[in-house]
Amino acid sequence: MKKGDLTYRIIGCAMDVHNKLGRGFMEYVYCRALAIELRRAGIPFEREVWLPIHYDQYRIAHRRCDFLCDDQVIIEAKAKLNLANEDLIQAINTTERLNIKSGLLINFGAESLQYKHIFNNKIRPEHEFQDATPELVGEVDEDIFESRHYMPAWVVEKMQRDKIKHKTNSKRP
Repeated sequence: MKKGDLTYRIIGCAMDVHNKLGRGFMEYVYCRALAIELRRAGIPFEREVWLPIHYDQYRIAHRRCDFLCDDQVIIEAKAKLNLANEDLIQAINTTERLNIKSGLLINFGAESLQYKHIFNNKIRPEHEFQDATPELVGEVDEDIFESRHYMPAWVVEKMQRDKIKHKTNSKRP
């Protein structure tokens, strides 16, 4: 990691957040503060981004990541006493399955800021992938990308409420 590169700048922002807030807050608090610091640093980012999960040549689902910075680096934020091996394994798997070049696992909950830089050497061009079909994955739903398996519960519940409203409204004369 070289001074001035994107991951170096992101870690600097995370250090600012940790120094100012300390520990003891929930993850979303740190994410909001990190967003402020990234913006101040002029680092383009998106929050709560849904990216495709790749399996062989197929896009089979989507997964939310906390941040996507400059379309190059994902950030997985934690607020735990210490990072566990499972956190690192998840971050590595996420970076690879999302087909992203670089990832940062950042833990704001420890006494000192903890971070791990994950490199993905298995990047493939997006044109090599295609959406999996319902038949291929053994599902009957026409749109497998609306599955409750990877969407937050509130989105699924809203979709169900909207579906009920639509049925109710379509039955009215």
